[in-house]
Amino acid sequence: MMNLRKQIALLTLIGAAGLLSCNVDKLDDTTENPSSKLMSEESYLTNPIDPETPQGILPTFKKNTFKARPGEAGNYKLIWSDEFNGSTLNTSKWTKSVSTKSRNPRANLGVSDWWWVEDHAYVNGSGELILEGSKIDHNTMYCGAVESRDIFEPQYGYIEVKMDIAETSKGNHTAFWLQGHNQRNIDNSGNDGAEVDVFESAWTGDYTKSVVHIDGYGSAHQANTKRWDAANLHSGYHIFGILWTPTKMEIFYDGEKTTEYSGKWVPNVPEWIWLSVGASFGDGDFQSQATGILSNAKVDYVRVWDFELEANPENTFFRLTNKETGKWIKTFGDTENSLIKQSDPFSTGNWTTWKTADAGNGFFYFVNEGTQNYFRPENNNDGSTLQLKPTSFTGGWTQWEFIETGDGFYYIKNKQTGKYIRPTSSSNGAEIILSATANSDWEKWYFDFVD
Repeated sequence: MMNLRKQIALLTLIGAAGLLSCNVDKLDDTTENPSSKLMSEESYLTNPIDPETPQGILPTFKKNTFKARPGEAGNYKLIWSDEFNGSTLNTSKWTKSVSTKSRNPRANLGVSDWWWVEDHAYVNGSGELILEGSKIDHNTMYCGAVESRDIFEPQYGYIEVKMDIAETSKGNHTAFWLQGHNQRNIDNSGNDGAEVDVFESAWTGDYTKSVVHIDGYGSAHQANTKRWDAANLHSGYHIFGILWTPTKMEIFYDGEKTTEYSGKWVPNVPEWIWLSVGASFGDGDFQSQATGILSNAKVDYVRVWDFELEANPENTFFRLTNKETGKWIKTFGDTENSLIKQSDPFSTGNWTTWKTADAGNGFFYFVNEGTQNYFRPENNNDGSTLQLKPTSFTGGWTQWEFIETGDGFYYIKNKQTGKYIRPTSSSNGAEIILSATANSDWEKWYFDFVD
C-alpha cells in the first residue's frame, strides 16, 4: 500500500485531473523533447511526444488564464502529441478508420450510403492531417477518419485538438470524440465506457453540441446532449479540449469552458481518440454539389497532458464526491453535532468544501471551510451518523485514512472504529454514515479540488 503521506499528496494530483493511464509500451517520465534535427526516423515513429511539439507548451485554457487550479503544481506534463509534420500518417499513433459496411443513412441529405475509406485520411506534407469528404454519386459519400484504438487509450487528463472543420453547408460534419471498448455494456452508466462527442459540427450556425452516449445503441441507449455557442466555428482553425477526471468532464473551445458532464456520464476506463468527417445528420445541402471532393477538415495537432505532482495538500479545499451518487458531503449546520449529509452538486458554498489537516501519525482531519470544524462519527456502531465537531476533538474518532481503490477513487476509513463512510441513499440530504465494509461504489470518494 502507498505511504499515507504520499497518498494525500497524490490527492492533489487526482483532484486536478485524475490518474492518466495509457495503452503504450512505456512513457519515460524523464524523456525530454529535443529538436527534431536530432531525432531519427525510428525515434520519431516511436516517441509518444512529437519532436516538433514546442517544449513547455501548455493547454490553451491555461495560457488564457495563467491560473493554476488549486492543488496543481502549475505545470502540465505533455505525455503524447502529433503535429502531423511528416509526409505520411504516423502509424505508431493512429490507424485509418475503414468501414466494413455502409454507415447510418442521412435522410436529411438524401444520403443512403456513406463510408469511411482509407484514402480520405492523409497527411498533406504541410503540417496538416486532412480528413476529406467526397460525393461519389447522388446518394453516396466517402469520408476520412483516424483513431488511436489499441495504440493510445488515455484514462483521464487533458486532450486538445486544433482543427479547421469541414464545410457543414455541403453535407460534411466534423467530430472530435472518445470511444470505449465497453460502451455497449448496459448498466445505466458510462463508468465502464462511453462515446464522448467533444463536439460535432452538424449545424451551419455558430454553435455545436457535445453528446455522451452510454449503454450501447439499441433500446437501452441513453444520450446526454448539450448545445453550446461556438463563435466563428465555420471559419478557420479553432481549439477544442476536454479535461477529464474520475467525476467530471469539462469541454473547452478556444480556451474557454463551454459545458461539463458529471455523475453516470463520466467514463472511468481508458478511451481512444477519434477524429472524423462524416455525412452530416443536421444541416447541409449535399444534393446540389458536384460529384467529387466536397470539403475537408484540417487538423494542426493533437496533444495530451498529464499533471505534475505537488505534495501540498494544506489549505487546498475540495469537495468530497461520492462515486455512486455523484453528490457531495456537506455540513447541515454550523454548531457542534450538526449532521453531515449528502448535498446536491448545485448546492455550492463553503459548507460543502473541506481541506485536510495532518494529524502527524499518517492520518488526517477533515476541516470544513465554512465552520472551520472537523467531522467524526457519533459512535462506534455500523450506521453511525457523521457529526460536526470542534477542532478540540483531536482523538482517533476525528482521524481518517485514505485507501486507494485503483480507479481514481478512495475509501475513507476512520482510525477509531476501523469503518468506512458512505451515504444512506442517493437522495439529496441523505445522512453520511459508517459502514463496516467497503466493497461497492457507495463507499468510494473522489477529492474534487475547487477552482
